Amino acid sequence: MTVRRWLLPCLVFAIAWACAARTARADDTPPDEDDAAASEEAGPTSPEVEHEFDSAFQGVSHDVSEDSAAPAITAEQLRTAIRAAKAKVLPKLEAKIEIKSARRMATISKLIFGFSLAGVLLLGMPLFLRRRYPGQGAKLFKYSALAAVTFVVTVNLFGVIALGFRSAQAALARQTNPQLKIAEGFFDGLDDNADEMASMGGQLIGPTLYQLQASDEQPTVLLLENGQKLIGDARVFVSIAHLFKKLDFIFALLPIVLLLLTLALFVRSIWPTLLEIIRLPAAAASGSASGRDVIRRAMRRVLAEVLVTLCTVGVLFAITILASAILGYVVKPALYSILEFFGTAIVYLQVVPDASSGLIFDSLFGVILFLGLNLVAIIVAMSMYLGKAQRVFQRRFHDHQPLRAHARFWKWGTISVLVAQLVPLVYMVFAAWALDKIENHLIGGADDPTKIPWAAVMLVGPLFLVVGFALVMWASRALRAIRFLATYKVPPVPAPARIEPPPSL
Repeated sequence: MTVRRWLLPCLVFAIAWACAARTARADDTPPDEDDAAASEEAGPTSPEVEHEFDSAFQGVSHDVSEDSAAPAITAEQLRTAIRAAKAKVLPKLEAKIEIKSARRMATISKLIFGFSLAGVLLLGMPLFLRRRYPGQGAKLFKYSALAAVTFVVTVNLFGVIALGFRSAQAALARQTNPQLKIAEGFFDGLDDNADEMASMGGQLIGPTLYQLQASDEQPTVLLLENGQKLIGDARVFVSIAHLFKKLDFIFALLPIVLLLLTLALFVRSIWPTLLEIIRLPAAAASGSASGRDVIRRAMRRVLAEVLVTLCTVGVLFAITILASAILGYVVKPALYSILEFFGTAIVYLQVVPDASSGLIFDSLFGVILFLGLNLVAIIVAMSMYLGKAQRVFQRRFHDHQPLRAHARFWKWGTISVLVAQLVPLVYMVFAAWALDKIENHLIGGADDPTKIPWAAVMLVGPLFLVVGFALVMWASRALRAIRFLATYKVPPVPAPARIEPPPSL
């Protein structure tokens, strides 16, 4: 009996997802074509920005070459070129990300609409139920039609709410998007340290900034790849560029992961309502439920989800402001550390005849790993806190569970997300100061570059960053804070205990 009870709802949901997936696949675009189209739709930059860009790069070499005699540029010229490139590249990158996000939203809208059309299948329920409820064909057809309309309307209303929440999430996420923050950190790190970077400006950095106008790559990736053009046999820079590109790809998946989590919570929230709608014809025929009550409960659940979304967006707004500020302070010095060790690697290759590619790879890999760990700690903590808060609000507005029932989450969860974001910031400030001390101690006033302990220079800094970060996260209990956010349970509200009638005497 239990199997038969669940067979029809499961069949409806299976067919619904199949229809929705087919609807979405009809408009799928191959990834390469999608990237190219997004770049085209991003559109050209304004004439003022184009003019400033062209003016900034007058007298700056446009090509990186091992044998080129590129004219030297001053720190002020380099800053002008950096700011011109930033003004042109960042808006284009942001527009490209927004276009991809809009396309994902359109695909999900089609999935939800296709899923809602499966409600039409409920019109066939009298064929399955006529033997179980003989003589009630008219009532079965009436309530099957009512269930079909209610199913379609309810799914689309829930879909509008889910997509509205995700749209607000995407709009606020511009402030915390890792890809944008990494690109912005590249330009800001160069700008703040243009005096130190000017020695590489004419031959490497200037040409890279110029090439960015026609490239969709992360600026750091293009700079690393150009390192191989500057030093012909330095294939290690290409390997590091591919590694950095993989890190960027992982962060590009973050909006997709958040979207899937939103849809999972959407399905989990809507599941009891849809089951009740699917069972409406049988319940009406047996006299255990009325269509008016089922519709009222469905609309009440939709209204409750609206309140959940509004409260969650409020939490999202507050936590985004904090995370945006912290990411800006963390990413800029971390990106500059990558650029600094990249410059050290170039000098190492130029002055040491038997320079080790493995040493360079380990050095740059360590700094990139440090950047990735910082971003993961901040973004994962923020995402988990937001997901748990949404579940708590669902318990409040769907099941009338008071928010104080989760006082432990509001207290320790809030502390946990603050700790998980502030510890990387504090360590980054300390690490920037410590790296400067380490470099000065190892290099000092060495007149002969061949006598510099290059192995120590290349490895001590990255090891200090990665190992020190792990130790600080453990000692400060930031890892325990992230674990709390990951493991905190928001259990369902228990059903009221059934009171058995007293035995008859």
